[in-house]
Amino acid sequence: MNYKMIFYVLARMLKLLAGLLVVPMIVSLIYKEPSNVTVAFLAASIISFVLYSTINTITDDDSERDFYKREGFVIVTLTWIAFSLIGALPFYLSGEIPSYIDSLFETVSGFTTTGSTILQDIESLSKSLLFWRSFTHFIGGMGVIVFALAILPRSPHTIHIAKAEVPGPYFGKVVSSMKQTARYLYGIYIALTAILFVLLLSGGIGIFDSINLAFSTAGTGGFAPRNLGIGYYNSTYITVVIAIFMLIFSMNLSLIYFIIFKHYFKVLKSEELRWFLGMISILSVIMFLDIYRSYDTPNHSLLDVFFTVSSIVSTTGFTYNDFNIWPVFSKMIILILMLVGGCTGGTAGGIKIPRLIFFIKNAKQSIGKALNPRKISMFKIDGKVIKDTTPLANYLLLFGFIFVIILFLVTFQINDFEDAISLTVTSISNAGPAFNHFGPMSNFSAIPYFTKVILCFSMLLGRLELIPLVVFFSAKTWTKRRKKAKTTNFHK
Repeated sequence: MNYKMIFYVLARMLKLLAGLLVVPMIVSLIYKEPSNVTVAFLAASIISFVLYSTINTITDDDSERDFYKREGFVIVTLTWIAFSLIGALPFYLSGEIPSYIDSLFETVSGFTTTGSTILQDIESLSKSLLFWRSFTHFIGGMGVIVFALAILPRSPHTIHIAKAEVPGPYFGKVVSSMKQTARYLYGIYIALTAILFVLLLSGGIGIFDSINLAFSTAGTGGFAPRNLGIGYYNSTYITVVIAIFMLIFSMNLSLIYFIIFKHYFKVLKSEELRWFLGMISILSVIMFLDIYRSYDTPNHSLLDVFFTVSSIVSTTGFTYNDFNIWPVFSKMIILILMLVGGCTGGTAGGIKIPRLIFFIKNAKQSIGKALNPRKISMFKIDGKVIKDTTPLANYLLLFGFIFVIILFLVTFQINDFEDAISLTVTSISNAGPAFNHFGPMSNFSAIPYFTKVILCFSMLLGRLELIPLVVFFSAKTWTKRRKKAKTTNFHK
């Protein structure tokens, strides 16, 4: 284990966090908020910088920079834990969220872009803390490590960190350089967020609301600065703009790169994109028809249903409709959409579209082999032959196993099964709202502290796609590698 490299990267991530905490502190000064709020951000920033300085003393620029898979998993896990623990301090130190567990839950929900909240009155929070909530979505959306890769020293092994953090079953570089890929993807991410901000601002909702909604939409997180969520604005224009951009950010951002550089054929032949858009279109119509047949006087338009589908499949979870009162059939579709999520290389959560494609194609292939054992068929996703399907299959098995464990722990204090299973699904999929007592028009404040901690862990598992946290807590990760035995060539 290359501890020096782990500390080297972690120190620089803490330095980055110290700088990021200055941004909401400036917002606090602009709005002339009480000194306790400004001091809370300052204190959190200082703590992060002190930790950076302390850790930095045990490493230096001449330390070995190379690292491999398990170092990558450890770096990513430690970074996300550190960001969550320190990022919660402004809420707690300001006194606006008196409980540190509640502050931690809100922060983990922010960084993992889950969007579940413990706040009963969102609008009573200081503007700088509201900004910090949305800003955590923006920071966590593409991944803090991916951003750091754009500024860290070049190394042939930095892809191990990217693979450990970027959502999806695979990580594709748009150019040969990992450093340049990170810069391109983050450039696209920031540019799309800026475009969204301008479009929202032109809708007349003000600068503060526009930037908060832009951050939350870009990270597909769902924190809104208003108690009624998107419903507060009562604007078809705002609804349509956010619905479209939720889908854009939940698609593979590499496709935007291909569009910019006029590689249109690569976009058109994307099987993942076709499945994603097809699923949204079909399920929106099915849910609309289900709602229409279930009520004598249906009061939901196709746009209402489309927005809800976009919000759920992108795992943004913006509050707009109370789908808690919708028919059970539609609620089951919503539950499935939470689990599936968006595309690889986007900011959405869930198990991702490629794994859904794998599950369906693998089932089809198994049926074909049962009917004709001698048949040899190629297994492809997006035109790429999948020679070894074991990692994809193992991930789905691991996901199911961990899901059952989390559900078991949640039911220790949550006695309603619908509550328990929807809380488990929404946390591990980073989707936001749940059903029943914790639906889109409610909040998570009534959940006991033990369950909140379990859900925090579940949200981190979902955002990092299980493996980094599982590896981090594995005893084998911390054992020394066996040195390869030297071989002597006797046949010269």
